[in-house]
Amino acid sequence: MPFYLGAFLAVALEWRAQARNAVLQTQTLQALETKVTTLEEEKKTLGCQNETYQTSLKQAQESKAEAERQLAEALELQADFYTREVALQVRLTGLQEMVEADAEVQKDLKDRCCEQADKMERMEGEMATQDKAMGLLQADYDKLQVEASRLRVEKEALEKQVASGDAAIEELEKDKKALIQEMAGTFEEGFQEALAQAVCTNPGIDISSCDSTHHIVDGKVVPLEIDD
Repeated sequence: MPFYLGAFLAVALEWRAQARNAVLQTQTLQALETKVTTLEEEKKTLGCQNETYQTSLKQAQESKAEAERQLAEALELQADFYTREVALQVRLTGLQEMVEADAEVQKDLKDRCCEQADKMERMEGEMATQDKAMGLLQADYDKLQVEASRLRVEKEALEKQVASGDAAIEELEKDKKALIQEMAGTFEEGFQEALAQAVCTNPGIDISSCDSTHHIVDGKVVPLEIDD
């Protein structure tokens, strides 16, 4: 076998080893891409959780608004009761004056006063019930305030997790680009060095059909199979 063919075969074997290394590096790159995909899926999951917490916070805020509305209505009702009580007190005073002015209708006025007193007692009972309802509404309002605070804290924690995931993905993308550039540079440099050695060792040899996608099989230049 001519010397230049042996030298070229040695160079081709070296290039084939480099091609195998390139395949291994490609597999490593694919593993990195899988990891990036996993991180992106985790990011989507965190986004869904964040949306769930946002919905819960919105519902809590709506419940808070409803409780405030009911509390305002109760306050309005209490004010109305107070107004009615004052009106009754005025009426009662007028009745007492009428009793003093007209002794003949004293008994009738006393009956009316007793009736008004019964009404006032009933109203006081209703006011006590309203006060109790207002206390319950205030307790529910305080609970909603605590729940809203807890949801805000969880939302902030989720936002920090999402930001951390974005930073990790960005770092992996940088490593991926650096690895691709390093692989391309190593592969091209090795291949060009092999061709240069072949030309230097065998001046005048025609290597125009040699490129990085072929190799020698049974003394012929054939396309490179990825499984080789």
